[in-house]
Amino acid sequence: MAKKASIMGKIQEELRVLSVKKLYNIIMGAVQLYLKSSKLYCLPTRISIETGNICNLQCPLCPTGRKDKGVSRGFMSFENYKKIIDELAKDLVLVRLYNWGEPLLNKHLIPMIKYARERGTGVTISTNLNILTRQTARDLLEAGLQKIFVSCDGASDMTYKKYHIGGNFSTVLENIKILTEEKKKLHQCNTRIIWLFHVFRHNEHEVEKASGTARNMGVEIRINKMRTDMGKEIFESAEKAIDRDREWIPEDPKYCAFDLDKKEAKQKKNFCSLPWKETVINWDGTVLPCCSVYEEKYSFGNAFKEGFKKIWNGEAYISARRELALKENWKKTVCHICKENGFTYF
Repeated sequence: MAKKASIMGKIQEELRVLSVKKLYNIIMGAVQLYLKSSKLYCLPTRISIETGNICNLQCPLCPTGRKDKGVSRGFMSFENYKKIIDELAKDLVLVRLYNWGEPLLNKHLIPMIKYARERGTGVTISTNLNILTRQTARDLLEAGLQKIFVSCDGASDMTYKKYHIGGNFSTVLENIKILTEEKKKLHQCNTRIIWLFHVFRHNEHEVEKASGTARNMGVEIRINKMRTDMGKEIFESAEKAIDRDREWIPEDPKYCAFDLDKKEAKQKKNFCSLPWKETVINWDGTVLPCCSVYEEKYSFGNAFKEGFKKIWNGEAYISARRELALKENWKKTVCHICKENGFTYF
């Protein structure tokens, strides 16, 4: 009965964010994607809003963790955030409040979640969960998050700290426990707590252990393939990524995105649908087509200065869609570069 109630809670939570207008937007988006339209009469149904690109950890394959100096650093203000939500909320199904930083570092995170939820939009966050108080845990759950993803790539202190440099494995487990305890205290809280475990060479032997630990703690777990250098993955071939990051790549074929002998991606892509469905808005307002690119020089525009709707059907987005649809276009974008390199591997 408890499992059935949980499933019903998840379904009810998904239905809460739908409306006639949103359903129309979803259907129109699917039609225009099928037709490979360049100018769209719909808006993205899912967006990623970066609350900030500052992190408390130094993960070696992340440009933020390496303190890449190619971008300016900061946090999105609540006033700028409201501009985005006010413009797009009536068409949005989901807002992801994370990208290239740790969302819990933004002091406006809880108001941001509440603001989107009050306007009928689902919200998720992804966090390394090294900084959490019991009050913050309760506030996150009461704010109405659909999902809290916890990035934890290890099932022991030794494996965890090899990648999550500066983090503490015991602290993460304790904070997951706090979240589950606070969730039990709340009436009809449907927030899903999901452990994200990316499989690297140094932790592939701990997949079953992590799964068992998650089960014992009463949280979900997702086992994901690792990404090579996240700041470079769409700008280079799979062969180059393998040669540079081979020490991190798991040997078990089940968890590996590459054919290591042929030095190529196992799944070859010939199309990307993201410019028709989703978008990314970074902390400073720069609009990018996906979460695999972060530098301002590849931006399609600035949502704070121009308004998102103008950018969505602006020259850069139209050119990107035309390139992906194999149509003549006049402006080279980062989507052209990604396509030339065979798209991302994941």
